[in-house]
Amino acid sequence: MATPMNSTQFKDIVSPILNVEFDGIYDTGKNQWKEVFDEVKGIERNQHLEPVLSGFGAAPLLPDGMAVNYDSGQELYMARYLYNVYGLAFALTLVMYEDGDHINLGKIYSQHLANSMLETKETVAANILNRAFNSSYLGGDGVCLSSASHVGANGLTYSNLLTTAAALSQTSLEQILIQIKQATDDNGKKINLTPDKLIVAPSNMFQAQVLLKSALRTSTANNDINPIQTSKLKAEPVVLTRLTSNTAWWIQTDAPKGLQAMMRRKLTKTMEGDFETDSMRYKATERYAMGWTNPRAVFGTAGA
Repeated sequence: MATPMNSTQFKDIVSPILNVEFDGIYDTGKNQWKEVFDEVKGIERNQHLEPVLSGFGAAPLLPDGMAVNYDSGQELYMARYLYNVYGLAFALTLVMYEDGDHINLGKIYSQHLANSMLETKETVAANILNRAFNSSYLGGDGVCLSSASHVGANGLTYSNLLTTAAALSQTSLEQILIQIKQATDDNGKKINLTPDKLIVAPSNMFQAQVLLKSALRTSTANNDINPIQTSKLKAEPVVLTRLTSNTAWWIQTDAPKGLQAMMRRKLTKTMEGDFETDSMRYKATERYAMGWTNPRAVFGTAGA
């Protein structure tokens, strides 16, 4: 006769095994989102509010003996990160335990659970870019991430959108790099942004490789050098497999407080028994928010 399951004993024996299997998948995942999002420790609130303040204008000439001028900044908008909880669970039944299947099946299910948690985080992150041109998903300044109408100070606006939507090519990439170098702050001062990474979907990954790594200008018989190689762009593009558009692409810059992952609570794994069914339930949850504060961190286009 099979010995009845003791929930405490079951948990003490099985939980560490499942945790090892889970962590083996979760901790060694490629984590594409980390290539473009800065991970930031969240605050102990239900949301994170990040004010965006304008700076000052350029300093004017100060004639000898004249009093210095004063300038004043202002709050332009508030970036809001709402923390969401993501989680999933599975149960191991008493029958599994009695038949000796709980360890092997538990290992398999814990690996699947880890993959599910990873998939959710990658999708949440990629959706920030998937919705970059969608007016239903607005940032703190009231427009979408990739827009020609971002709000500056004193009625000024600025753009992080390629002037004319275009497929990824030598010409369009050079044009957006020029726009990045012409970028201004909220008061219209030039800020000398540096391009960092080219972000593409899988459909553009080979084109991106050609553009970033060719020594000479692409798609021409001319012997001109490829000027993109002097732009400080990393030689390897970032390929996000959860991007839904085959034509959209972005350049990430060194602008601060750009794409951010606010981690309110790190991943936690728990196991407990269920009185009514005699099952042992294994659960993983995580609480975070993905978004952006400074749109100058990414310049992009929906493509063509």
